[in-house]
Amino acid sequence: MRFQKRDLIGISFATIAPMLAMWLVLSAFELWDFHDTSMLGAVLGGVAVNIAISAGILGAFSRFIKSWDWIGGLGITLFAAISLIVILQRTGHGSGLPANLIKILCVPLFLGLNINIVVQLVKNGIDPWLLRKSSAAPE
Repeated sequence: MRFQKRDLIGISFATIAPMLAMWLVLSAFELWDFHDTSMLGAVLGGVAVNIAISAGILGAFSRFIKSWDWIGGLGITLFAAISLIVILQRTGHGSGLPANLIKILCVPLFLGLNINIVVQLVKNGIDPWLLRKSSAAPE
């Protein structure tokens, strides 16, 4: 199987997403100060593997995602909401009502992003494969 121009999105996502997600984990849990403890390695070791595997899978199957509009919009909105939470935490308002409402808003955004990706993978990748397999002449 040859790489095509449309595969560059997946390749770039598979290389950039783990770094951004690692920064997100470090910022969200405020793990910047755990330099000489084993907690940082334990937390980031598991997180790094999970992020790398999911980004690699998404990068490999990105050719089956035909519409990036919703994915991009939900991803940008989710990133903006998380950035706003980090800003609120740094200003000392990270546990107030606005911050908690934004945290609750992030859950459906993340769920919608994942559902959109899975639906497109099933619709554009698995369904055509099953149709081709079922239309093949039985031996």
